[in-house]
Amino acid sequence: MTNTFYRWLIAVKKPANQLWLVPAYWAIFAVIFAFIARFFGDMLQAGILPDIERSTLDGLLSIVASSMLSVSTFSLSIMVSAFSSAANGATPRAMNLVMADDNTRTAIASFIAAFIYAVIAKTALGMEYYGQNGRFILFVGTIAVLVYLIVTLIRWVFTLSQLGSLGNTLNKISAKTESALDHYYTAPDMGAAWKGSLQQPVRPIYAKQPGYLTHIDMASLQKLAEEHETYVSIIIRPGKLLTPNTVMACLSAGQDDADLADKFAGCFVINQERTYEQDPQWGLNVLSEAAQRALSPGINDPGTAISVMVMILRLLTKPNPECEETQYDRLSIIAADSNQWVPQTFLPIARDGAGAAEVGLTMQKVLAGIAANSQDPHIAASAADTAHAVLKRFEQILDFEDDKERLLRQHEELFGQVTKD
Repeated sequence: MTNTFYRWLIAVKKPANQLWLVPAYWAIFAVIFAFIARFFGDMLQAGILPDIERSTLDGLLSIVASSMLSVSTFSLSIMVSAFSSAANGATPRAMNLVMADDNTRTAIASFIAAFIYAVIAKTALGMEYYGQNGRFILFVGTIAVLVYLIVTLIRWVFTLSQLGSLGNTLNKISAKTESALDHYYTAPDMGAAWKGSLQQPVRPIYAKQPGYLTHIDMASLQKLAEEHETYVSIIIRPGKLLTPNTVMACLSAGQDDADLADKFAGCFVINQERTYEQDPQWGLNVLSEAAQRALSPGINDPGTAISVMVMILRLLTKPNPECEETQYDRLSIIAADSNQWVPQTFLPIARDGAGAAEVGLTMQKVLAGIAANSQDPHIAASAADTAHAVLKRFEQILDFEDDKERLLRQHEELFGQVTKD
């Protein structure tokens, strides 16, 4: 039951699902409000509230219905254009973050809900569903809806001025990556506290389908381990590509339960695409992709690539949050390969930008900043190694000797004398 709820929660949080879930919730609320106006009106003494002409209320609802239908259609077309702009300007992997924009979802949900509310209320009004008190309550509610819509429209105009732009998209990727990094450093072992080793024989837990491991339900794993009096050693981290029969974890072989492995395997969520929450490397990869696209011959925008590298510098040198206490005394997990984060992020940028000296010079500064200021020793060490690998690539690609000398001099100032291989 816990595992089912965990998967349901993940599904609800997916931006593609929230695009229709949020408007659906608001629409249901709008319909309920349109009908409870009569309920509250009947609770009051007849005629105690001012009498609102049916024609006045009908005209007001007609304005809301017609205008909100147009605004909803226009907003949806703008949203689709923003998705396309984010995919083409930064990277297709950023589209989900644009989908997840709170202001966008709120605005579209408000417009659709207001349209449904107006249609339902107008229909009920024509059927003489409301008495005098009910019409006044409906009138007050409609005025409140109009005020809210005006505020939402003003906010929506501001959102439209930024939605889908390259800068806004990069900021969303950076914010999501920062959240994932904070989550990682708060619980580097995802709460696992067991430091022992499994006794032979062990029972392997296999992946049942190909895809990326996106989430591990540690709470459900702990509960299952307690129920079956076993320990679980997790040997992969979220973000890994799995094939069928890839071993994800091992547990001490106890009870001879044929369904035991399936129960534990259900705590590992596998999808076709990686996600940010438990996979900080993914956010860095997406930022790297945006820089690579900017450096492609068709775009040739080294300034954006430099901005992305500065974002990565900020992310990898910010103070780490304090670690939380471990929670799961029957679980252990393999350490994250944070020493691969820097090379996997910067080497592709160096590959595509090796012909631009300004990219190489900035990359050396950024890598030196990471090496000197990162609180993760694995990241700091890999930054220095990556800087040397990047230098060799740029020296092979750059044609102008002065550019090579500037880059070599920059590297030596930041990292010391280079030993020629």
